Amino acid sequence: MDPSRRTQCLSTTRMALLEFIVNWTNDTTSEQKILWIYGLAGSGKSTVSTTIASIFRDSGRLGAFLFFDRAVTERSDPTRVIKTLAHQLATFDPRIEAAIRVAVERNPNMLMSPLPRQFQTLILNPLSDEEHLAPIIVIVLDALDECGTKSERDALLEVLTQDSVKLPVAIRIVITSRAERDIYNAFQSLPHILTYELDITSSINRDDISSYFRHRMLLIRTRNTHLLRGTEWPGEEAFHELVQRACGLFVWAYTASEFINGHSPMKRLEVILRGKKATSAEASLDALYKTALESAGDWDDEDLVKEFRDILGIILVARQPLSSAAIDALLQSPEKIPSIHTISLLACLMQQGPTIRVLHPSFADFLMTKGRCGRDIWFFDGPTCHRHLAIQCMDRMDVFLKRNMCNMTLAINLTTECLPEAISYSCIFWIDHICLITDDFMPIVDRLQDFLFQHLIHWFEATSILRRSRDMISRLDQLLKWISVSCHQHNNLSLH
Repeated sequence: MDPSRRTQCLSTTRMALLEFIVNWTNDTTSEQKILWIYGLAGSGKSTVSTTIASIFRDSGRLGAFLFFDRAVTERSDPTRVIKTLAHQLATFDPRIEAAIRVAVERNPNMLMSPLPRQFQTLILNPLSDEEHLAPIIVIVLDALDECGTKSERDALLEVLTQDSVKLPVAIRIVITSRAERDIYNAFQSLPHILTYELDITSSINRDDISSYFRHRMLLIRTRNTHLLRGTEWPGEEAFHELVQRACGLFVWAYTASEFINGHSPMKRLEVILRGKKATSAEASLDALYKTALESAGDWDDEDLVKEFRDILGIILVARQPLSSAAIDALLQSPEKIPSIHTISLLACLMQQGPTIRVLHPSFADFLMTKGRCGRDIWFFDGPTCHRHLAIQCMDRMDVFLKRNMCNMTLAINLTTECLPEAISYSCIFWIDHICLITDDFMPIVDRLQDFLFQHLIHWFEATSILRRSRDMISRLDQLLKWISVSCHQHNNLSLH
């Protein structure tokens, strides 16, 4: 939960919204404990939440800031939320820390208890003594829709909606998310929750996006001195056209700016402005993603298509972001062009370091929704990607895992040992990927049987080196359940 790399609002944008949020948090006479800000993907919710967290951190009132990310397992698990909140609140105030420490000492198994009991013991009880609290303590939860699936976050939503009403008036919780049905149904119509929808069609929002474009184009002009000659590039007409095409989405403005900031900004701007105007925010975003992909290379080149599909197939379903070197290792193709070469063609859409990931979840949604991406070569089916990555993980472990793989002696401290990134990832997450396969079970079952027969004990050793041995039982139980369901669906399958 390191927010140092997260982007904040420009000083000239979102001023009215930020003022509203600050005023709400400071109003201790209000009975409302939660402010839920919701809106479309790409409407700027995460940037707003990061800015709010920064404002209250600077004033010494930020109790906790959690930002969920479905691409990172550790930041998308609803069962970790209360524990992480307790940790950050304890760091915020030593008096809260002392109360939480006493609670854990009295209840050693508390961290494995159901979420409502965790909330009561680790959050509600330590915060109940209002005399020891600061006048205002702000908790910010960003992208709640990326915290687990609908069924996985059900208990967390129950805590946030039902138990939060018992919090002291000094506690203010700001939550941002998309309006997913389960979250919408949970938060609507409760007196202690104030709901606020981001209006991407308002004149204020359009002005903010215009300010953002002017800021980004100024940076591009500064880096490309030839653009400073004559009239101020790109001109008022182009600014107006860019704002119109953004359809109120900050992610469109960001992605378009990144795309324009290439070798030839003038040509890239023309490419964007030549495209057909979309009639909705999602359609506008899809059109921009298609423009960026079309400009990335020759899609009639079979080698480019294969490398794109191999690399993105890993990036889109990886349980935590990987480096380009780890992706190369999983692909087992050192003789080919490194993956970073292909990834660099998508610079406006991908984060290239230190790990590789899509810049915004909406691009992953675009690639994994056939009706949106529009081309088979750009479409990625989730279960198929998980099958390929599961096999790649087992292939890497098959090469590396063996008895005493680190050549350890009794004198070696186990905690100093480590495994290569691709091997570590494979050992931790191979079962996760297998359990997300929903069809065509036979190839993976045959491969799984061979792997378990040869390397089960070696995998136990690897998990000990990685200090993840406590996860083994639950992982194997998860795998056993998947095998049972798979065999039930296909009576001819068996695993002995």
